[in-house]
Amino acid sequence: MRDRETREGWFAQKRRQLVSSALATVGLTFLPGEGRAADPIVPADIILRNAQVLTVNAGFDTAQAVAIAGNRILAVGSDAAVMALANARTRVIDLHGATVIPGLRDSHLHTIGAARDIFNVALEDARDLDAVLRALAERVAITPPGEWVIASSGWHEGQIAEGRMPTRQELDRISPEHPVYIPRGGHVAVVNSAALKLANITRDTQDPRGGVIVRGDGGEPTGFLIEGPAMNLVRRLLPVMSRERLTEGLARFSTVLTGLGVTASTEPGATPEEIGAYMDLWRMGGMKHRVRIMQRATGLADVRARSAVLAPNFGDDWLRVGGFKYLYDGGVEGAWTYDPYQIVEGEQTDPAFRGKLLGPAGGDAEALEMFRLAASRGWQFQVHMVGDATTDHVLDLWEKVAQDHPIADLRWAAMHIMLSKPASLDRMKKLGIRVTVQDQSVRLANNMLRYWGQERAAWCTPTKAVLDRGIPAGAGTDAPVAHWSPYVALWWLVTRKVEIRGRITDPLGPEMAVSRQQALRLYTMGSADVDFMDDRAGSIEPGKLADLVVLSDDLLTVPEDRIRDLRSRLTMVDGRILHEA
Repeated sequence: MRDRETREGWFAQKRRQLVSSALATVGLTFLPGEGRAADPIVPADIILRNAQVLTVNAGFDTAQAVAIAGNRILAVGSDAAVMALANARTRVIDLHGATVIPGLRDSHLHTIGAARDIFNVALEDARDLDAVLRALAERVAITPPGEWVIASSGWHEGQIAEGRMPTRQELDRISPEHPVYIPRGGHVAVVNSAALKLANITRDTQDPRGGVIVRGDGGEPTGFLIEGPAMNLVRRLLPVMSRERLTEGLARFSTVLTGLGVTASTEPGATPEEIGAYMDLWRMGGMKHRVRIMQRATGLADVRARSAVLAPNFGDDWLRVGGFKYLYDGGVEGAWTYDPYQIVEGEQTDPAFRGKLLGPAGGDAEALEMFRLAASRGWQFQVHMVGDATTDHVLDLWEKVAQDHPIADLRWAAMHIMLSKPASLDRMKKLGIRVTVQDQSVRLANNMLRYWGQERAAWCTPTKAVLDRGIPAGAGTDAPVAHWSPYVALWWLVTRKVEIRGRITDPLGPEMAVSRQQALRLYTMGSADVDFMDDRAGSIEPGKLADLVVLSDDLLTVPEDRIRDLRSRLTMVDGRILHEA
């Protein structure tokens, strides 16, 4: 009996191979039917035809049509060949020459932060200080006295004409009774006098380890706080968002991303409570895009406890707990660098300041044990490293870990690598490290130039140097530190143009620009590789998940400054059309 089943299976496989070979001669690749010896081809549920399909496969091939069956890509090829898979129930969509790309994958997007921001004062569209203050004043007017007024973090002073944050005094004028907290990204905040009073921050308050309380004349706090330890002095007083509210925000922001063509993202650092909100949304069937979570680690104890409960990459293709994230230095205003920062009047007045290294309380010994434990239990680690000195410090530790554990196989990744030097990139290549790059420069260039100077700002995020070395890389936005539009990020990767005081500038570091094909690969297959999803996502190939985007224009030929204006006409996730414009 077993021999007969074996023979039948062999003949069925041969039939599929013969059909595949015949169809390949007319330009069609397909997914064979599973367990259908008499019917080797699955009929299509949806066919997108008359299109320019950018497959982003190994050869970056193009096709005319793509067929979907269930949640998988069934076939890719010519219109005539793919249409042979249609039956009476197939939905056929004529795209009239539109460009189809794989679903975009943001390798570093703080969806939790953006979900919280949905309920805060939106400043993303402000282009001058009056607009910022006006938006805050409108919220003050409808908020009971004494309650907090909180702004969104997804904006930057570089986007407004004045090129600076509002001052404590300006905030006091619009909000003398309400404490005001204005974060900008994850590394800087400004607050008013009422907030400083509630936090008991005075001229006598010492800077917390790893943070800076900016001071004016006489040592009086200006309201400007740099890095998490300083921001936490105020942040710990903010009202706690309920899990239900956070889940609502996640659902709403997931829909926003799908509308943009972002079909997957990596959450770079979530607490157990935040993961719980994701779990609630997953249980409700409310996820519109796929998420891979990196657990936020603050030290060895976090890794020891959480890696003992969960298995690496636990979950499904909608929601997966993928690894650990550690924040090892600050942002533009606090990254740990070899060379001192420039003086920035009223903000950075220490001529010897080189940023902050944010290692665990137990120093390098604890960090090394934390990394080794994660590696021994099979976990990926991704580490935030902005400054050049930070990068080398972490690589020193990782080289020790790699002596005993295959961190290349675990796809450990360096986040941001803004100021990583060429020699550091060579070390990453040798270690088999992945990197993730984002377009923070678009809005943060204003402060990069002020704090770091022209040379470092122009080198920032050396994407071409990464690709030239063959280092595997994924792309993203770091939203809400930057805007979450993938098309702005693609535009920056290709042009290196930035926005300073509300105006688009000439390229900053044009030698680090990449081609349009390279940019798209970074945002699809590159990010899928970092996320261990390259075998089932990231390209339009038979058998992969049916995550697709139909663009409003042709990414490969549209004038480069119009790349940032691209939109999704149709977004498909898991074989379902979730956005259509």
